[in-house]
Parts: sequence; structure tokens; C-alpha cells
Amino acid sequence: SSGINAEYGGVLDQMEKKGEEEGESQEALVDMAFANDDVVAQFAEEKAQIVDQETEKDVDLTLPGWGSWGGAGVAPPKKPQKKFIKKAKNTEPRKDAGLSHVIISTKKNRKLDAHLVRHLPHPYKNRSTFEREMRQPIGPQWNSVKAFRNMIKPSETILDGHVIEPISVPKGFDKVPKRTRKAR
Repeated sequence: SSGINAEYGGVLDQMEKKGEEEGESQEALVDMAFANDDVVAQFAEEKAQIVDQETEKDVDLTLPGWGSWGGAGVAPPKKPQKKFIKKAKNTEPRKDAGLSHVIISTKKNRKLDAHLVRHLPHPYKNRSTFEREMRQPIGPQWNSVKAFRNMIKPSETILDGHVIEPISVPKGFDKVPKRTRKAR
């Protein structure tokens, strides 16, 4: 690099100094833009609030007044009243316990359950082929036009004007025995 520097007469040094000055001015500009925003502290506060909400706490089930006399002029009991406290379960530590910059939610989304596949659909023989098919995007952005049309083409095509016969019950299934109740 000394040969290059000597050849160009210190132009590279000037460019490096200019880049450093711009970098410093860029940092100053960013600091000035976000001067009043303490995003890290806000995130830490939000994470602490979420952790506090999700951790189970002991619940005091003691009912005031039960097991002792109450009213005006009644002396408090001499022996202390037994408290009924439901202890919180010992849970495993959070997955994001050691990570200050991440919030990992392990809650189960019940709305998503309706869209999960419980059993393997008909044409698939094993889980891996089904998952591989589901991972493959269908849209025209990821596939050629010809491949996209083949993927969305219906399996059955009926020409306009043709009558579609209704489904009929096969011969073996027309006599289904009726269920009868047993007399008590």
C-alpha cells in the first residue's frame, strides 16, 4: 500500500480522513436524531413487565372473618389464624432469561389451533413429504408461469353445458341398520 500511496501522492490518506470525518458526523447526526429516545430502557421496562405478568405468584385464599368471631368489641384471637396460601408452581426458567435484547413468548395461540393439521391428509404417505409440499410456495413470484399454472390447475375439468350427475350411494351401503335403544 505504500507504493500506491506514494504513487497517488497521499490521495488515499485524504480520502480516509474525509471518510472518518463523515463517519463521526454521521454518528453525531444519529445521536442528535435519537437524543430523547431511550429505546433500550423502554424495551427493558417492557420485558420486565411481560415477565412479571407471565410468572405465577402465590395466591392467598384466606377468607377474612372465617374461623373467628367478628363485630364491635370482640377481642382478636389469641393464636394466629392459619393462612391458606396456594403456592405457585415451580416453572422452568424462561428461554429469554439470559438475553436482554429478546422477548421469547412461549404462549400457545389458540386462534392458530384451528389452522393446524391434526391428521395426515389423503394423498400423502408420510409427514416429511406433506411438510415439503407445504413449504413450497405456489405464487407466480416464486415459480415460472407454466409451473404456476400447473400447480393451480383443477384436477377435474368439466366443459360448459355438461350435466354433472349427483353422487349416489353404492349398492352395499343402501341398507344401513337403524340404532335401537335398549329398554331399561
